[in-house]
Amino acid sequence: MADTQPLVKCRWPFNHISIDVYGNVRPCCAWELHDTDISYNINTQPLHGYFASDMYQQLITAMQKNQYGLGCRDCHLEEINHMPEGTREVGFSKYTNQQSFEIFDMEIKFGNLCNQGCVMCSPMNSSVIAEERLRHNIRTDSVTWHHEQEVKSGILHTPWYLNDDRLAEVAELAAQCRGQVKFRGGEPTVNNHLQNFLARLSDINTDLNIFINTNGLTFTKKLQQQLMKFDRVHLEVSIDGYGAVNDYVRWPSNWTKLNDNVDHMIAMPNTKLTVSTTVHTLNVGHMQPLCEWVATKNIDSMVANVVWGPEYLRPCLADPQHIQNYIDTAQHFNTDQFDIAKVIPTFSTNWSQQEMTEYRQKLLLYLDQIDKARGIKWQDHVSF
Repeated sequence: MADTQPLVKCRWPFNHISIDVYGNVRPCCAWELHDTDISYNINTQPLHGYFASDMYQQLITAMQKNQYGLGCRDCHLEEINHMPEGTREVGFSKYTNQQSFEIFDMEIKFGNLCNQGCVMCSPMNSSVIAEERLRHNIRTDSVTWHHEQEVKSGILHTPWYLNDDRLAEVAELAAQCRGQVKFRGGEPTVNNHLQNFLARLSDINTDLNIFINTNGLTFTKKLQQQLMKFDRVHLEVSIDGYGAVNDYVRWPSNWTKLNDNVDHMIAMPNTKLTVSTTVHTLNVGHMQPLCEWVATKNIDSMVANVVWGPEYLRPCLADPQHIQNYIDTAQHFNTDQFDIAKVIPTFSTNWSQQEMTEYRQKLLLYLDQIDKARGIKWQDHVSF
């Protein structure tokens, strides 16, 4: 249960650091760089300097005053939409009350290299999306922002993970984690930086809980061998639907290959497997087949998170029957294996009918653009 009397607004900044795709150090994975110009980057600065930085000091001052800091938009949205067990509440459950930093867990990203262009993703988190939007003139404002951050951060010229001293500093801190050492992307399994980091980390400490968020398309024997060195591995596979639904939403996924890789993951003796689903306009009505697939596999759990942006992908824009399908599915799969009902409160909205219509038109325009770029039709895969 979440602590109802926390000493601070949020415990994440006192227990966790997250290194984003640009090398910025964040207090949690939900912290939004878009919402503030204040940041701390380790491409050219040592990791330990983060704790004396203006960004960190301003943030913890806000937390100690029971206020949200800059960059805390998603948690604020979760709160006002009455979403139970959001990111902030999870922190109350797993972290102790403290007002000075002590590492518990950590998240690490090695750039935005990815092998998928998910419909809800952005250039910041997918090289496929960045290239596609630039080539086909799709939402180029997001590409411009991404490129500005690349230049500003220095990631193009001096990435921290190619700096031996910086890599060693990050690995030393990660080796102290009592909780999970998390790797996200981009897609972390498609570059050598993850395997190199795991090799260095295993030289320091193998009594760790390694967590990797992956789309499941790339799972090599070399990576499996690295993971077998650690005592505990948690693989979180991002899947947004069964079969053709997932192949469209997470283009160019391949359900047959994904299914085979999941079987290999399940077979690893030191590994726990979770399916993570982002709930949005295109898949909210298509959850039942995916839940049935999860139930037939030896998969530990399935969790769901709502897409907040862009607004035209929020699940509240879907047809009422699709929303009801999700609610019925969540009620049917109401077991410890499935944590998907928590996003239901976010399906309501105070948007006007005109706003709803405008957002749906924006969604149709976006789907038309990416369908032309990819040579596919959304109508053959999803409905909303």
